[in-house]
Amino acid sequence: MCIRNTIILSERGFTSKLCLLFIFFFPSMGYAQSVQFAKDSIPVVDGKVVFSVNFEYDLDKKEFMRRSTHYLNNKLDPYAGAFLINNKDSTVCKIIDYLEIDSNFFQVFGMYMTYSLRMRYDEGRCTMTIRDLTYMEKTYFETQEASERKLNMPEYSGKDIMIDKKYTNLMTRNASGKITEATVNRINDIVKNLELSFVRK
Repeated sequence: MCIRNTIILSERGFTSKLCLLFIFFFPSMGYAQSVQFAKDSIPVVDGKVVFSVNFEYDLDKKEFMRRSTHYLNNKLDPYAGAFLINNKDSTVCKIIDYLEIDSNFFQVFGMYMTYSLRMRYDEGRCTMTIRDLTYMEKTYFETQEASERKLNMPEYSGKDIMIDKKYTNLMTRNASGKITEATVNRINDIVKNLELSFVRK
């Protein structure tokens, strides 16, 4: 039915409807996510898992920094985080996120993910890089946090989990795969919300 309507439209009517389509849909195109990472295609640089995205917008370095800092302070909502560097050229943070992987009657399976998030600012471009990912089981992490001394707790790198699939859990089938999926979802969420921060007026 839609195809028939399109065919019988006069040239003038077609042009008017085309303009309306651009008016209604073009603004939403600006909100499209530039990168969508996938659990089956994890990026590796020099043997380490590294997620990197370039955001290109008509913004200067100062505005990129302002919007990035606002997002990190008010929207990211990690378990914990700290600014290591924050200036007109770059922002570097250490972030800890809690990922709830699985929950059932017998257990709550969660992992704490620690990573470095860096924003590098240039005129018209901001590059976000997430690297140095490490994971620790919920029980171990919370035991370490409650301890006054450093404990020798098992920890896994991003490559251990997402590439080599070294982590297993008796109560959770395909544990490494589920952690990978939760990680990719979290990173895609960060990318999407940074994109929104940069595209808004």
